[in-house]
Amino acid sequence: MNEEGGLPILPFIVVSLILCYFGLEVNRQRNKLRSIFNVFDREESEIADLLEQWVEDGDLKPFGGWNPN
Repeated sequence: MNEEGGLPILPFIVVSLILCYFGLEVNRQRNKLRSIFNVFDREESEIADLLEQWVEDGDLKPFGGWNPN
């Protein structure tokens, strides 16, 4: 199986599969936590900062709440 001077391919395949599984599991857990805690990602944070800047500049008025009466 091992040729002279060759590298064993099976350990590389096994390590690659383990790393792929680990990456997918981390991504799955991150998405699960984001859905539970509803945290902002980078794009949503930039949008929120822009909206706050518009309110400070007076270009946009903050929503005071909904009153059905």
